[in-house]
Order: sequence, then C-alpha cells, then structure tokens
Amino acid sequence: MDIKIGIAYHKPSVILDCQHFLPIYAGKALSTSELGIQGDDEGDNISEKNPWYCELTALYWLWKNTTADYKGLMHYRRIFVQKKLFILYRALLRVKYKVRQLSSLWSKYNSVGVKKQYSCDDDEAFLEYANKLSTQLEALLSDGTDIIAPHPGRFYMSVRRTLCNEVGGYNLELLEEIVKKDYPNFYPYYQKAMNSTWFYNCNISIMNNKTFNTYCSMLFDILHRHEEEIVSRGYLLDVSKEKAYSRISGYLAEMITNAFIQYCKSMGKKVKTMPVMYLNNQ
Repeated sequence: MDIKIGIAYHKPSVILDCQHFLPIYAGKALSTSELGIQGDDEGDNISEKNPWYCELTALYWLWKNTTADYKGLMHYRRIFVQKKLFILYRALLRVKYKVRQLSSLWSKYNSVGVKKQYSCDDDEAFLEYANKLSTQLEALLSDGTDIIAPHPGRFYMSVRRTLCNEVGGYNLELLEEIVKKDYPNFYPYYQKAMNSTWFYNCNISIMNNKTFNTYCSMLFDILHRHEEEIVSRGYLLDVSKEKAYSRISGYLAEMITNAFIQYCKSMGKKVKTMPVMYLNNQ
C-alpha cells in the first residue's frame, strides 16, 4: 500500500522523516532559511500564498506533485496517535467539558471548548510516537477506511458563532455564499456542520486518493473564489499585501474540512477518528 503523509513545517523542529511521511517546508518560496526538507515551491505550487494559506500550501504541493493510494497532512507538532486508554480519556474530557461549560456562565476561560489531544513535551518521545504511527498506518487503513480524521473537539457555542470573531463576519458570509452557489449538494452538510458545536480541527486528515482529490479540488476552488470575491467586492485591494487577510484561508479551510468529513460520513464513507498528539515545547 502506497501511503504519503505530508508533514507541514515552517520553522526548525524535530523532523518526522518516518516511513510513509514526507516533511514539507510550507512557504519555502518566501523564506531564505533552509530546513533540509522538501520545499513546497517546486512544480505546481502556491507556496507564495503561505501567509494566508498556512499549512495548506504544503497540502496543495502534495496533491499536485505526488501519487499514492492514500494521502494526508499532519503538522510538525500535531500527529495522530493510538492510545489504549483513549476510552477513559474521552470520558474525562466529557467531564471537563461539562465543568468548563457550567463555569463559563460566570467565569471566562481561555479556551472556547475542549480539544481531544494529548500533550507531549519531549522531541524524542514525539518522534517515537510518529515512528510508531507510521508502522501502524497500513493496518489502520487495510479495513477499507476512507478517511482518518482527528477526534472532534467541542465548542460551547456553534462553530459559526465561535469562529466568527477569528475570521470576520463578512468572510463567513462570503464563504457560505460561494458554497451554496457552486456546491449545492455539499451546502446542506456545510450548514449543519457550521451550526453544530463539534469540530474536526487543524486541517489534518488521511484519505484514500479518490476522496483526497475530491476534497482538494473543492477546497482550493472555494478558497480561490473567496480571494477573488474579497478583492472584486472591494473589501481588500490585494490579499497578498493585507495583514487583515493573514491566515484567513487557513481558518476558512478548517470549516470546509470539518464539513467535508461530516459530509463523507453521511455519504457512507468509512471515517476512522483518532486522537491527536501535540508537541508542546515549540
């Protein structure tokens, strides 16, 4: 089984050069430094869009310049892991969520919800987990799994209300307009996902090649149309020069990815969820 998982980097960190993994320098076209890994500025690429596309420039490069039965994206400090005690962990998270939700009625929390991820403070331990995951991937996918996705976190309010402050109401309204007009079959699932409190975050996933191609084609088409409309409607003069648009496409992509995973589940595709480990020493 041919599996190629891009690991998006934008700064020095422990290199996860494991079996099935391909470290990719996101935004290499705009950098003068070297990380000694594959840059996303070769072949068909959008490397120069990294300031507003974030890790998606690595995803685009992987989509356009590689072949595999399964493709996916993880981050230099976020990877999927298997944990034997995850059932207990999920139970503890449900308790944590309820306590925070109740407390948030009178006390503001830094977090707007609960993410299902483990924390790791040691580079060597993180690399060990990555190596272990790489050896498990074929077995994890051999049962016909179409998508591996992160266990969804949960917000206190809907995804729409929670992320509106991050991206701006006009960006959300325009995104919804584009999805409704150009992807009418996907639109009801997008609406349902935006009105839910559950969120598959971080733009990380692993998909079979057919699903991956469908996902990337839709994702990058919607984001491109959003850029064009933002300029044509006079919100911004040039997205590449506006700090107001920094990281916006990356945030919007999370909403599309979240909805796409839920859409695939509704269409009968086999979606396997896994917890995420976060390297916390960066």
